[in-house]
Amino acid sequence: MGSTIFGPCGSGIGESEFNALDIFISNARPELPAFYSSPFDLTLEQWDMAMDSQAKAFLVGSREAVRLMPDGGRIIAVTYSPGGRIGSWQPWVAMGAAKAAKAAMESLVRYFAVSLAKRGITVNAISPGLTKDSVVNSLPQEAQDLVDSWHRNAWTPAGRMGNPADIGDAVALICVEGSCRITGQVIHADGGASLMDPVLPPEMQAG
Repeated sequence: MGSTIFGPCGSGIGESEFNALDIFISNARPELPAFYSSPFDLTLEQWDMAMDSQAKAFLVGSREAVRLMPDGGRIIAVTYSPGGRIGSWQPWVAMGAAKAAKAAMESLVRYFAVSLAKRGITVNAISPGLTKDSVVNSLPQEAQDLVDSWHRNAWTPAGRMGNPADIGDAVALICVEGSCRITGQVIHADGGASLMDPVLPPEMQAG
C-alpha cells in the first residue's frame, strides 16, 4: 500500500532479508489521477484508493512492522494536518479526508503510541505541509508556480516551501536515541505555515 520499511543503514527491506528492523515510515500516496477530483465528481474507486493508502496502510504496515521491531524502535506516519481542517482545495477532498482526519491516521498514532510505550517504541506523525518534489509536481506548471510563489512571498514565515531533505531531517530528529520520550505527537515541519491565521491577510501577520 506504499508504506516503507527501513532497516539497518536505511535500506528498504523485506522480512526474508533481515530478521528485524528499527524504523517504519508510512509515507504512502497513490498518483494524483487516482484520487484528484472534486467532491461531486469523485468516484468511489478514487475515494477507496485514497482511504486505503493512508490510515489503512498505516494500520496494516505498523502491525507487520512491530512483529520485526526490537524494543526502542520508531514508527512514523507522514500526514497532512491542514487537510482535516479545511475544505477549500476541492479536488484534494479524498486525500485531505484520508490523510489528515483526526479520527484516522493521527488517532492511530496516539493509540499505537500508548500500546507500544512499554516496549520503548515511539510512534509519531510528521506534518510537512506542501513540499517540493512531491505530489505537487503532478499539478500543472502554472499551479506549481502559484503554490511556490505563495509560500515564498506570503504564507510561510520561513520564506519557502519545504523539500524532501527538510522532512528527512525531521524524521532523523525523532529517530535519535535522545528522542525516546517523544511519542504520540504530530510534529509540524512546515516552516511555520501552520501558525498562520487563515482569516487575516499574510501581510498583517508576518511582520
